[in-house]
Amino acid sequence: MEISHLSTFCKVVEAGSISKAAKEMFVSQPAISQKIQELESHYQVQLLDRTNRGVTPTKTGLFVYAEAQKIIALMASIEREIELTRNPVEDLTLGASSTVGNVALPCTLLIFRERHPGFNIAVDLGNTEKTINKLLSRRIEIALVEGPLSEEWKKQFEAEDIQVKHIAQTRLILTAASGGAYQNNDRMTLKDLSEAPLIIREKGSGIRSTIENTIAEKGYSLSDFNIIYEMGTSSSIISAVTSDMGLTVLPIMSLRKELHHKILKKIQLSDIEFSLDFNLLYRNDSKKVSHKKFIELISSKERGFC
Repeated sequence: MEISHLSTFCKVVEAGSISKAAKEMFVSQPAISQKIQELESHYQVQLLDRTNRGVTPTKTGLFVYAEAQKIIALMASIEREIELTRNPVEDLTLGASSTVGNVALPCTLLIFRERHPGFNIAVDLGNTEKTINKLLSRRIEIALVEGPLSEEWKKQFEAEDIQVKHIAQTRLILTAASGGAYQNNDRMTLKDLSEAPLIIREKGSGIRSTIENTIAEKGYSLSDFNIIYEMGTSSSIISAVTSDMGLTVLPIMSLRKELHHKILKKIQLSDIEFSLDFNLLYRNDSKKVSHKKFIELISSKERGFC
């Protein structure tokens, strides 16, 4: 099975219809339909539920979507590394956790490249825990992570002279499918949420750690909740919630499109609020101009988060 089949499948899931995916990819609908059919034939299972209003992933389709994203990201990482060996320039290796990397950072990178076209930035995406470990092992030079920083991490940062700057904050909100089982629920309590089917990020995610720390202040732990799925990307969670498989708590900046088009709805939590911190981590021992210039931009009001 070619990587293009998985990539096409992911585009269809994200677009919510074959026709929309075709327009975004500049290919014909029959070409996309054929790749989806070949993928389903290969795995001998239905991956999409097709209706007049579009398509939604089946339970197996959701699993394939989540795993395919990992494969696509890995292939992109391999290609970036090979390209760097072919064209050695002053490069900067930046690690970012998913929300800041996928949602907020692209506009900052555009501004940086417009100002400094001679610098090459490679971005390595992962959850907060993986990104911090890569910084500690010097596989990346700068890290942008979300969520709380543990005391153990803070001790390691101090020992290795890693600087920590708090650069931004966003809200986490409770959301559900607009026309689903919770369409009439506009407000819930934390107790209500603990009894509802919940879909959350995997261990090591800053979003998950933020939720854990915040509910702990109210005397709860995640073991008190009805967690039906743990997923490695926010986009896969959004797809699952759109299919009315459960509720989720995610950054509002990751949900703008779905909320605007009323695919998802916000449910107000009456007795708790979640805030997600963004932190910049870096060492002071780099002599690269690109290192200094990027830190200056990301620390300023001109960073242009999307």
